[in-house]
Amino acid sequence: MGLKIIVSIKQVPDADDLRIDPVTNNLIREGVPAIINPPDLHAIEEAIRLKEKYGGTVTIVSMGPPRGDISIKEAIAMGADDAYLVTDAAMAGSDTWATSYTVAQAIKKLGGADVILFGRRAVDGETQQVGPQTAVWLNVPAVAYTDKIIEIDQKNKKAVLQRTTEFNTEILEVPIPFVATISEISNTPREPTLEGLIKAKNYNVSRLSKTDINADPKHIGLAASPTKVIRVRPPPKMRNPEIIKNEDINKTVDWIISKIKIAATGMKSSGEDYVKPKPVAKATGKIWVYMDHTNGDINKTSLEILGAARRVADLMDTQLGAAVIGDHAENIVDMAFKYGADEAFYCETPGVEYYDNDVYTRALETLIKKYMPDAIFFPGTSNARELASTTAIKVDTGLIADCIIFDVDEKGQLLSTRPDFGGKETSTIICPNNKPVMVTTRSGVFSALKERDYRGKVQTETLTDTSTRFKIKDFKSIEYNNPLLGSKIVVGVGRGIVNKENIKLAEDLADKLHAVVGVSKPLADAGWYPKDHQVGQTGTTIRPDLYIALGISGAIQHLVGIQGSKKILAINTDETAPIFDNCDYGVVGDIFQIVPELIKKIGDINA
Repeated sequence: MGLKIIVSIKQVPDADDLRIDPVTNNLIREGVPAIINPPDLHAIEEAIRLKEKYGGTVTIVSMGPPRGDISIKEAIAMGADDAYLVTDAAMAGSDTWATSYTVAQAIKKLGGADVILFGRRAVDGETQQVGPQTAVWLNVPAVAYTDKIIEIDQKNKKAVLQRTTEFNTEILEVPIPFVATISEISNTPREPTLEGLIKAKNYNVSRLSKTDINADPKHIGLAASPTKVIRVRPPPKMRNPEIIKNEDINKTVDWIISKIKIAATGMKSSGEDYVKPKPVAKATGKIWVYMDHTNGDINKTSLEILGAARRVADLMDTQLGAAVIGDHAENIVDMAFKYGADEAFYCETPGVEYYDNDVYTRALETLIKKYMPDAIFFPGTSNARELASTTAIKVDTGLIADCIIFDVDEKGQLLSTRPDFGGKETSTIICPNNKPVMVTTRSGVFSALKERDYRGKVQTETLTDTSTRFKIKDFKSIEYNNPLLGSKIVVGVGRGIVNKENIKLAEDLADKLHAVVGVSKPLADAGWYPKDHQVGQTGTTIRPDLYIALGISGAIQHLVGIQGSKKILAINTDETAPIFDNCDYGVVGDIFQIVPELIKKIGDINA
């Protein structure tokens, strides 16, 4: 009989063609071609492989402007059978809440599917929300971060999938139909065949309007979207740099060594004490942080986001609460108190040993509806992102992803800023009419507060319904530590290193400083260095005491990854490079002249 497979794809502006208007400082989008969101290509590939293995059809669904059918045809060329463009002026400005509703309505219009696939993320805003949220609208299970669909049992209506997060790999059995978001590590998207290209050229993409999909007008477009973009601007200047341009190599190297030693002195400090800000408004409810944990251990990003949320709670003159879910998770409650929480809201899930999206969504929904917080901060871990996505639909609120800056206005409105389009601009977003406001952030962006001796009040609930559509067949923790996260000094290299062999220069400097080498995205994408050494928004976010940037221009997606560094030292021949606006110490010069002399001259930085 074969499988009915639907792949939902997003069309995004080609980031390589985006430019900033020198007058308005805004991105120029007019005339920029749309392409298929690159992670969605992996979902298309997985769908075609399933069709080749089990038989059936692959249908593409995309929501976008009228001319969006041009890029959709690429999926037809790859081997998809049909394609539908959901397009209507009323849908413009949709956030992920409204988008996922619209996509779900289109899937229902097409009669549903056995398998519904999405790419893991959207590259324009780094959201990882629409797939899990669409699953909630359709009332089917969602398996995020799927890197392998192992088996589809059509007779018994079940499937076995493998999902991998940063902490564990698990094999799950789920009923059909289901939604899966496909990770980029799952496959390599195929190139279209000549036959496919000919078919795509002559193919007419079908169009669906809001009426065609029976969409509720109150659920689509900008007006229905809980989140609103209130400001778009270029990336903010993050540092006050001290820049030199010295033709004398010896003096330059001596200056660099003096700055490295200053940074090294900072390594011995225990961190700054938290200074409570003055309130700017009075919140009606509390600020919460969801405490993500794995195998009984707190994920450190939860502690970092506690630090950011502590400041927001104080600006709003309210208390900071910790939301904890799990079976025998009392130690997680204790950790929340030690790192800044005033109060804890603990939902016990008897017998549920591991994170389960069905159970955890139900538990968090229970806590929210009973205690009604104003906002919930989520660490940007895989499970927390998925949980935030599904819960946002259940409690009818907005979710703002990948935030790097938080503030509060005089009305008590939380202002959340995130990078967009690979970091070429930043958007400040609010959720004015729905509570709680939900936000996620990446690891390493914020600092945890100092540990303290404190224990507050614990509000405990017990989830009586722990039923689930997921059956865990295997669970393995990943025994892996990213070397970038443990190093006090990171030596970063970018395109200015010219070729792969020259990375040895950075490695030699790193050896001298007892440091670790990190690379920019283009170098990791080119295979010049291991992917787990990529620094940036789509790589690893780091917080070393010193980051040395060699030949790095300073794209915002890279700056987001290094902004937590205590000190940044940059060397680049281009004095207009953005890195010089975002470092503490900068040298306009040639790394191939300076770094060899630096390696020769530098001694023990702790001397």
